[in-house]
Amino acid sequence: MNNNLLRYSIGAVLLFGLAFFAFTWQVREGNVAILVRLGRPVEVVTEAGLHTRLPPPIDRVVLLDGRNRVLRTRHTEMLTRDKKNVIVLTYVVWRISDPLRFYQSLGSIESADAKLDGLVTNAKLSVLGAYDLSALVSTDEADLKATEIQKAIMDNVVSKAGEKYGVTIEEVGLERLSLPEGNTKFVFDQMRAERKQYAARYRAEGEREADAIRSKTTLEVAQIRAEGEEQAARIRGQAEAEAARIYAEAHSADPEFYRFTRSLDAMSKMLSGKSSIVLRTDSPPFDLLQEGSR
Repeated sequence: MNNNLLRYSIGAVLLFGLAFFAFTWQVREGNVAILVRLGRPVEVVTEAGLHTRLPPPIDRVVLLDGRNRVLRTRHTEMLTRDKKNVIVLTYVVWRISDPLRFYQSLGSIESADAKLDGLVTNAKLSVLGAYDLSALVSTDEADLKATEIQKAIMDNVVSKAGEKYGVTIEEVGLERLSLPEGNTKFVFDQMRAERKQYAARYRAEGEREADAIRSKTTLEVAQIRAEGEEQAARIRGQAEAEAARIYAEAHSADPEFYRFTRSLDAMSKMLSGKSSIVLRTDSPPFDLLQEGSR
């Protein structure tokens, strides 16, 4: 009797377990699911937890990852507006926003990656064809348009990805730029030319600044010289005035002695150096050389 009860209990537990697993299913956090009944989607489940279903093969559950995913595009050579070949690697951050449309149009994550890769590649071909190579590679920051290019690529794919595949594009970014061997020399030559332009501009600015400093210095020197000459003239005038005053006082004190000293000064100046002069001794101021002259 006890053995039969045990067997019945175990059988009941097994039947309950089988029924539980046959009629229920679970959605984990971060996942979305589609309940397919006899090959036709009947319910989209986005809330995590335990849900009911009919047992297989009537109902089938398709689980999809609803978290953000990162796709890195393949290597594809493309042409810029100035006819330069470049290889631009991009990354795409995307997630499933419409699980039913995603399932009906793509069916799997692998198919989504392939479709989005083609979509982004076509967008890159279109967008980069409107920009020169300098928008991607330049020593002048004003020429770089990476942010603008990323936004243009994203704007090109957002609506298409959402309408066709039920996918939301969160971000499109430029990950790496590669150049074919034939373009490498062109890029280096372009960078050298830009460096030379910078050097010429800085040299011209330096020369202008040097000219300005020289002009300012010349003006200051002229002003200092003018002030010095003015001060010298003023001092010279004061000295001459003082000398005239002294001469006047000396003349007033002893006119004869003053005439005598002035004659000596005049004769000293006339006979200075190696000058040879023939004059009458009775003519002033040489009359002082005569005996008995005062």
